[in-house]
Amino acid sequence: MTNIRAEEIEIGVDDGHGLAPLTPGKRTPFIQSIGRFIPENEFNKAVAAYLIAELKRCGFKVVETAPGDADHSLASRVKRANDAKVDLFISIHYNALDGKFDGPGKDPEGFSAHIDPSGGQSEVFAKIALKHLAKGTVQKNRGVVKQQLYVTANTKMPAVLFELGFMDNNREALLMIDKSFQQECAQEIAMAVCEFYKVPYITAQKPQTIKPPASLVKLGTAKMLRDVPVYGSAKFGTQTGARLKKGDVRHIYAINRGWYQLFSGEFIPSNYGKNFDFEPIPSKKPEPPKVAPKPAEEKSIGTKDKLRRVIVDGKRIGSFGDEENLERNVLQALKKDFKKIEVEDV
Repeated sequence: MTNIRAEEIEIGVDDGHGLAPLTPGKRTPFIQSIGRFIPENEFNKAVAAYLIAELKRCGFKVVETAPGDADHSLASRVKRANDAKVDLFISIHYNALDGKFDGPGKDPEGFSAHIDPSGGQSEVFAKIALKHLAKGTVQKNRGVVKQQLYVTANTKMPAVLFELGFMDNNREALLMIDKSFQQECAQEIAMAVCEFYKVPYITAQKPQTIKPPASLVKLGTAKMLRDVPVYGSAKFGTQTGARLKKGDVRHIYAINRGWYQLFSGEFIPSNYGKNFDFEPIPSKKPEPPKVAPKPAEEKSIGTKDKLRRVIVDGKRIGSFGDEENLERNVLQALKKDFKKIEVEDV
């Protein structure tokens, strides 16, 4: 697939199921925290819409195989793709196992790519897509699943059905209504399409980033454990197209709910420590407060800055600036034979 231009390629995009009827297997269990079920197609339709926008921006032509909210039959979806002779068929779904929440560590989890057992180009594309999906939100990568599914077995082009999480896993169920997660899934699948056809991926307009002020304190450094995409803000779906390589080290200036801000103002996601090792700067022990030295104690003198001298029988025996020394020397003179003691200001 060399020298192919995106405008020469047509992609079939299928959002699995419709919004009605709201039957088990096509919706989550009741979620207490939001007070409702989440229909599978609420997620599928949103991701398909984001994917279509991504593909068109990159230059591809797109055919919707299940337009609107109706639950189109599998046969009609396949017929629409085959009649249009699309080059690649992508179906968006969300998985389920037993239809109930069993609790953390007990519920199924992760994403997978389902293809016809014949493999071929479907398998090539599936593996590329799984590689991109694994770089986003931390989920279990369940790999390529080869099985007989109607839409992958009866389409006449490479076809992959993606299960992007589990509706009966409480954490992943809530991801279904997370706009940033919907955008992320679409973006990563679009990147896979571009890589599969060897055409450049065109990012959306780069989100405006706010560079941290120069006065912001560096919190530590992050060393990449794998290639990590860079985001314009602290949420998925805002990839700038830049990517830090494994082994790269960057200074970190702010941390916001698992997002780490670079000096450029852009963010990288920690993904629970799987993207990079963060080494905080050791906090400095506060220095004890400096105590100002006590001023020298000033001794009281009879007259400030004034000296007085003692003269005994006309002989000066000393000049003194405080009463204590003056008194002591006068008393010493009194113990001796003398005729006259004088004290005068200098």
